[in-house]
Amino acid sequence: MNPLSNPAFKVERVAAWFIILAITIFCLNYFSNFLQPLVIAVMIWYSVYELKRLLSKIKIKGKSLPIWLLTIFAFVIILLIFVGIYELITLNLELIIKKSPEYADNFKIWISGLQTLEGFSEIQERIISRIQEFNAQPLLTGLLNSLTSIAGNTIVIIIYVSFLLVEEKFFYKKLHAFSSDTEKQQRIDTVLAEITDAIRKYISVKTQMSLLTGLISYVILLMFKVDFPVLWAFLIFLLNYIPYIGSFVATFLPAAFAMFQFQSFLMLFWVFVVIQAVQFLVGNVLEPKIMGRTLNLSPLGVMLALTFWGIIWGVLGMFLSVPITSVMLISFSRFESTRFIAVWLSETGDLNMETKK
Repeated sequence: MNPLSNPAFKVERVAAWFIILAITIFCLNYFSNFLQPLVIAVMIWYSVYELKRLLSKIKIKGKSLPIWLLTIFAFVIILLIFVGIYELITLNLELIIKKSPEYADNFKIWISGLQTLEGFSEIQERIISRIQEFNAQPLLTGLLNSLTSIAGNTIVIIIYVSFLLVEEKFFYKKLHAFSSDTEKQQRIDTVLAEITDAIRKYISVKTQMSLLTGLISYVILLMFKVDFPVLWAFLIFLLNYIPYIGSFVATFLPAAFAMFQFQSFLMLFWVFVVIQAVQFLVGNVLEPKIMGRTLNLSPLGVMLALTFWGIIWGVLGMFLSVPITSVMLISFSRFESTRFIAVWLSETGDLNMETKK
């Protein structure tokens, strides 16, 4: 009798998966203070790895630079980029915090003027009173404090990245040491190559499309004369990495700010509509044509992953939801015991799409 057809075996298997899932969720949540800096370090290491790969194509007198020198150059460039991003956000947030009382006072005066119009019911007046009482300064200050907290982990993250760079050259050697079976070693190499290629193309295309969206949005914000266009354009670029809700939030933020700045609901409407149109054209027309079905991820699976990682790790989890789901899909599809998970995570159920391309 085939043990796989035994009902008791199936129940035990399902129970085992639930236990594994529960333990995983507990560990991700309980050890988040340790794991999040480590994950950020892995992201920086991967960025250094990819930049080093690109820099290695530069030839001086027909020769590439030494690996150690390429590693230093790539690490310094990535570090400067992160420092520049941090300075850009904190500087603009500080300016907004300073000017927020001015925006709030102007908005309250404008709302008070609306109350004199006919047709405002008692419910609408209550809503207006709540808007008048709203103070964005504590929210902005809290965001600034969060950034400061992240910066406090900078030394730890840099140490992690340094060790990852040192361990990098021994990575494949250690993986192959797990088994002397050449076939298993080749399977591991194949899976890692597929994961690397899929994530590389996703990040490359997503970065290009997000950069295009951010640049066009910057021009639009300049045309509408919205304050802090560089900050809003950068946030649009950054939040585009979060599927579905990221583009909406990125569009709503400058539109809502324009309403406070110009004391006009019409300004909110036009800024939101124009930037959202750019988001739609780039994200739903241009990006799918360039990226195709490289990741082969189910939209429902992506949405569930976005919700799950958002609950577990907040904004960082939302950024990582697509790459993590892609890694799970490719890895699970290579083992019979986990293949059913890969099928549900895939868009079409066809797990051979990557090998056919």
